[in-house]
Amino acid sequence: MIRPKLSPRRPIVVAAAALAGLATVFAASSPALATSPSPQPSSSPTTPAPTPAASETPTTPAPEGPSCVSAADARYTHIFRGKRGEASITLVNGPLCAGEEQAFALVSYVAPSAKVEFPQYVLSKSVDKFTSVAKDEVGTRSTLKFKVEVPTCYTQVDFVFGDKIIDPLTSTDLYGNRKVGSPKGIGSHSTGDAAFYKGKNDDAWYNGGSETCQAAPEVVVESDCEGKVTFNLINRNGNAAANFVITTDKGYNKAVTVPLRSIEKVELDAAAVDGQITVTANEKSLWTGTQQPPAECQEPEVGEPETSYESTCDELVLLVQNPKNGASLTSTFTPSTGKPQTVTIEPGTNKSVRFPASKGLTVAVTGDLESAEPIKWTAPLNGCDEGGTGGGDQDGGLPVTGAAAGGIAAGAVALLAAGAMLFVVARRRRIRFTS
Repeated sequence: MIRPKLSPRRPIVVAAAALAGLATVFAASSPALATSPSPQPSSSPTTPAPTPAASETPTTPAPEGPSCVSAADARYTHIFRGKRGEASITLVNGPLCAGEEQAFALVSYVAPSAKVEFPQYVLSKSVDKFTSVAKDEVGTRSTLKFKVEVPTCYTQVDFVFGDKIIDPLTSTDLYGNRKVGSPKGIGSHSTGDAAFYKGKNDDAWYNGGSETCQAAPEVVVESDCEGKVTFNLINRNGNAAANFVITTDKGYNKAVTVPLRSIEKVELDAAAVDGQITVTANEKSLWTGTQQPPAECQEPEVGEPETSYESTCDELVLLVQNPKNGASLTSTFTPSTGKPQTVTIEPGTNKSVRFPASKGLTVAVTGDLESAEPIKWTAPLNGCDEGGTGGGDQDGGLPVTGAAAGGIAAGAVALLAAGAMLFVVARRRRIRFTS
């Protein structure tokens, strides 16, 4: 039996169909891969990626929020312009941890000379501090800035750690290693800003000035009616502190330093100031004296004038005697008939005002002296034909001259009953004439 020779095309077609069927089945079972780009054919089989070992631990994420440092571990850089009275400091490894803080102070002093000499007194100061970051804060200041007034005379300016100000600076009370930029101690926790100092000395203190500082002390003394004295110690001008000393005869001694443009008050009670008081400033006497109550506390007693009047057959006479410690008195005497008379009676003088006698004559007194009602002329009791006269004395009576003592007494009683002229000091209490 003769078989026909097989054609090579048939196996190839069958193999192609088989491969197409396998691809369709794979695509249907893996839809995610069906949408992916077709892999490039490779002449070598693909090796699957190794599965991670179950024992491997995933990497721990970094903690949230900024790291912090304690005040003791904080480090800074600073810039200092002592001649201008300016400084700044930057925290370079912060922020500070919760509850931590660090204060700084820039202080200018008035000094005895351009060199380091003492004592030195504070003129101006600026204080600020770094604080920690609270939970609800994003951050805090990383740089603090300071500014002080620098005196025109000899001065020292210090930039220091902490907010304790020394005043005055003395040879035994100094900042030492608290100064920013010190070679050791807390001051060494800050170094000069490299871009600013450029390798130069980064000390944060300055001595300079061109003239001696001079104080301008004044004193104003005030007293009250109880004997207390107040000393107002003033150093309003000049460019240095003033050193006042108050001493008294009773052994009181008090020293007070008054800074530039300041006023201090010292009060002494009556027991301490009984005697001479002396106030000196910078070893020069400013005031010496004794306690003197204010003028309103010294009200002298005013003397009262003495008054009287007389009725004679010829006239009505009104008399005023003003004592030396009396007040100046001016009054107008107006008669019922005739012209009024205005007179002034000075202290230590006597005045008499006279009016011709006539029936029904009265005289009204007004001004510093005044009568409660007009003064009446009364004829003498024994009659004018006998030449008698009648009148009143300084005590309000009306002395009468005549032959009979009984008539004198009767006239005196009658006139006392009628009233006498009484003058009382005017100005404060007006005098009234009573009948």
